[in-house]
Amino acid sequence: MTEASEIIRPFLFAVRLALWISAVIVMGLTAWSVTHLKGYRVIFTLVIAVLSVVFYIPSLFTACMHRNRGYMLPLDIVFYALWLSAFIFVAQTNYGLNYEDGGCRFYVWSINSGCGRRNAIEAFTFLSFFWTLCGLCLEIANVYVHGRTANAPSVTHPEKPIHDGPVYSTPGANEGAPTAPNTGPVPATNQEQNGV
Repeated sequence: MTEASEIIRPFLFAVRLALWISAVIVMGLTAWSVTHLKGYRVIFTLVIAVLSVVFYIPSLFTACMHRNRGYMLPLDIVFYALWLSAFIFVAQTNYGLNYEDGGCRFYVWSINSGCGRRNAIEAFTFLSFFWTLCGLCLEIANVYVHGRTANAPSVTHPEKPIHDGPVYSTPGANEGAPTAPNTGPVPATNQEQNGV
C-alpha cells in the first residue's frame, strides 16, 4: 500500500473506537430509561446503540488491517442513516421548554434530573452520528487510495529484458579469450605507419 493508507489507518481506528464508546454510553443511558419510560423513540435509539456495539467490534480490527478494502463501507452507510434518524427522534422530544408542554418531561424521573438525561442521550447520539459520518468519509478515502494503487499500471518494458549478469555481456562472446585492462590506444607499428 501507499503512505496515504498508512496515514488513514490510525485515524480510522480512533474514529471507530470513539464511535464504539459513544454507542456504549447511548446504550447505557437508553437502557436505563427504557425501564422508566415507554415510547418508540427510546427503544429505537436503544436498538441502534445495541446493533452498533455488536457490529462495530470487527471494525476495530479491520481498521488496523493493511489490506482494508472498504469492508465496513456498507455498514457505515446503513448506520449513518440509522444514527441520523435516532438523533432526530431524540431531538424531537424537546419541543417545549417547560414541563407543561411535554418537552423534557418525557425523560424526567425526578425534579433533580431536569433535562440532564435527555440532553446526555441527545449529545451522545449526535456524537455517534458524527463518528459514523467521519468513519464513512475515511473508509471512502481508504477505498479510493486502495483503488488508485491497485489499478496503477506496472512498469514493464518487453523490449528491455531484465538481465541477471553484467549489463553488456553477450553469452558466448568472450569465452576463452583473455581480456586486458583498458590502457589506452595501441601504438601503430612501422608497417602501419609507412602505409599511410
